[in-house]
Amino acid sequence: MIMQSLWGSPITRVELEQSISRLRQLDQLPEVPRENFVLLHDDPTHLLVVEREKEIASNLAFLSAISDDSLKVMAVCIEEHRNGKGCTIRVASNIGDFSMVTDGFSRLARVWEQAARRGNSRSEDIDIAFREVVDLDLPRILSRLRSRHSSSRKIAGKRALVEQLHDALHDSSIRVTTAIKENRREVRDLRSLFVRLEGIADLDANIIEAKEVVGVLVKQMYAFSSTSNLGAALRNSTLEPSLKTYLPEAIGKLGRYYSATSELVCAARNQAWRLFENVEVEPFQIQIPAALQKSHWKVHAEMQLLFFYETHLDHLRPRFICSSKSACYLCNLFFTLHGGFHIPKTHGRLYDKWTLPDWLDVPTECRENLGRISTLLKATIDGKVQRALRSRKKKVYHYPNESVLPQLASWPASCSSRSLLARSSTSTIRPPTPVFQAGSSSKRHSQCTAMPLTPPTTPPQPECANLSPSEATVGLNTPGLAASQNHISRLTIKEAELPHSRLVDLTTPSLRLQLGTLSLTLEFLHVSSGRLSITCGDIVTLGEGDRIVDINDIPTTTELQLCAKVLDELTFWLRTSHGKVIRISFAWEEQIT
Repeated sequence: MIMQSLWGSPITRVELEQSISRLRQLDQLPEVPRENFVLLHDDPTHLLVVEREKEIASNLAFLSAISDDSLKVMAVCIEEHRNGKGCTIRVASNIGDFSMVTDGFSRLARVWEQAARRGNSRSEDIDIAFREVVDLDLPRILSRLRSRHSSSRKIAGKRALVEQLHDALHDSSIRVTTAIKENRREVRDLRSLFVRLEGIADLDANIIEAKEVVGVLVKQMYAFSSTSNLGAALRNSTLEPSLKTYLPEAIGKLGRYYSATSELVCAARNQAWRLFENVEVEPFQIQIPAALQKSHWKVHAEMQLLFFYETHLDHLRPRFICSSKSACYLCNLFFTLHGGFHIPKTHGRLYDKWTLPDWLDVPTECRENLGRISTLLKATIDGKVQRALRSRKKKVYHYPNESVLPQLASWPASCSSRSLLARSSTSTIRPPTPVFQAGSSSKRHSQCTAMPLTPPTTPPQPECANLSPSEATVGLNTPGLAASQNHISRLTIKEAELPHSRLVDLTTPSLRLQLGTLSLTLEFLHVSSGRLSITCGDIVTLGEGDRIVDINDIPTTTELQLCAKVLDELTFWLRTSHGKVIRISFAWEEQIT
């Protein structure tokens, strides 16, 4: 039997699958979990700025996971229409029927179209959309709550989430503070709601009441995760380490149903584009030949969407394809070699039933590139095999959490001016640097402002004088607002604890980020409302004019990039002594008057 090569490459699909199988036997986790940093320039063919497209696709992917079946992974992308007056939400699944997801997204699409017309208030649109989300994701939410109404086998015999949270916060090893007392009060309210939900005798007969209770529960979970610092409260307790990790993440995922809904409605209502005036939802699924089905080979959901655009060249390509779980090692590797699309995260695990759909009718102009990528893919895998064979260490696997929790976004409606105050000093033999002010542009695509970190020519302001060596401070200001009086650094965030995300207002104390020898203090001097996000990774693609500052070079002639790539959002990058890239982003939220 003559095996056909992969798009004219020197290798066949069987040879690739054999290489994958060999690596799987030697190393089931070829790569550590990581977030893929991608900094792309906005281009005139897309109305959505890069970060907004990523946020929208990530939120849609999160909502698409209506089942807790770990084998059923969904992938989503948002495709802009070339006329700028609509978009298509394209959905794929690696296995099974997913018509419930597309039907639910179609109902949500009508809500987003209504929101785009701005006939209702924003809160009314969010309420309408959230009811649809609860209806779509109810089975998954019940499973996350560990409700008795859930049909999931995974939660059998496990304690309800709210009960675990209650017991954790009342553990004798928890240091009782004013914040903990408030958290306990909030958890009492959550328990009352959960008891009401569990008290419903027949869920189907009382589905309206059940959805109402679940909706309130999710909203309160969101409020709890946004205002409390549960991870810090549990960190020094004697609770099980796995519980310390699980609880903040589980609460955050439940609250995400509400915040994702809000962010998508804000995207639909945004007047900078008209993409949500006409929203189409289209499923796509690659049919696997019967011979391969018997061997359980799979084309992963992300790969299916990538190949949709390889076979439909007339469509405007999205920049991000997001899935309901972090991408596996092979998907992430293929996307990296392809370079035409980006995926946010990888969990690094290898699945040996992963395959490429070489049976698809790919246009001639795409075949050579796909053949080249396939060759590089096999070569990379074979290289991993050789390194694994040379290694004598027996690998112990600690499989990572594969589910994805998108970061919170900020959708400001106003264009009030912003400024940033930056000062740093890292050596006792060099004078401290001066204070710099940078106002963000009111344009939708504002430019980066380069701040040289050089010795001052004028005396530093008094507040710089007490900075210790190896310390840098970044202050965030909203002009015209009074500063909080008690900015005391009560929380130190270490590199190993990243990513970190939190809501910020006038009451938020300063935060200290410890990066090796550098201590970076974030002071929220005049911020009324916003969100801080700090992430860490080892791969970053820089756009033109972007720079990463090595923390060992502060102060120096290096320029610190204070970038407002997106309206009312400031981002800059630092590289640690270990080669990791730290992305610090602050997004100002709408001021409600």
